[in-house]
Amino acid sequence: MALQKSMSNVTYLSIRDGKIAKKVGEEYEFYSSVSGHLMGLSTKEGKYGDELLVDLKDGDENYRLQIRIKGNDASKQSSYFISFAHCAPNIDPSKELTLIPSLKIVDERKRAALFLEQDGQIMKWAYKKGEGMPEPEEVFNKKGELISTDWSEVESFRLDKVNELNSRINKSANALEASSVKQEVQADDDLPF
Repeated sequence: MALQKSMSNVTYLSIRDGKIAKKVGEEYEFYSSVSGHLMGLSTKEGKYGDELLVDLKDGDENYRLQIRIKGNDASKQSSYFISFAHCAPNIDPSKELTLIPSLKIVDERKRAALFLEQDGQIMKWAYKKGEGMPEPEEVFNKKGELISTDWSEVESFRLDKVNELNSRINKSANALEASSVKQEVQADDDLPF
């Protein structure tokens, strides 16, 4: 029997202050982006709520980028997650993906975004309000005044798009693995024994 240590050394990353952050001891190292091939998506309950875990592989390096699904206002999804979900239908899982967070101060308010890049091009959102995406439900009182907006259908729609991307990632990974096995079998056919 051969004993092995964990084969999956993963570098855990998060987004802090508009940068990719890697915790080293008690400090953080900051990067402008992270790139790799998408290996899978999952969710987990994090310290500040649910997180989307984006698994990337770049050569021998494995990364897990944690993106908070809900923002500081727990009633809304985070800008980073929204950006990822709206680009999800346009992502080709067979190609390298670069994730580039951004944070700007506009009119004394923080404006966060996540840009996704493939083939050297920043990806456009596949869905926008009124263009294939459900509208939030607005609730009015008897006087006709808006008292609240229900985003639950829109948020479910975004989660569905991320789940659809994960299915495509799994199919792409299975196809790549099958192709790899086929190449190994063909290479073995050339052996003299």
